[in-house]
Amino acid sequence: MTTPAAIAVIRATIEDAHLAEILTRPGMTAHRVARALETHGWTITPTPARSGPYAGTQHH
Repeated sequence: MTTPAAIAVIRATIEDAHLAEILTRPGMTAHRVARALETHGWTITPTPARSGPYAGTQHH
């Protein structure tokens, strides 16, 4: 599956969710998105937790 196809699956899943669910239970919506992606052939795996401070950069 290509990135545009994955975006289409994510968008369709969010569009099908009720606004109340998105606002009050975003984790449930995220779970639906992950399930939809898996149904369409993506493998969802957890990322390891970061240890130490975040070393991101900010551009002003």
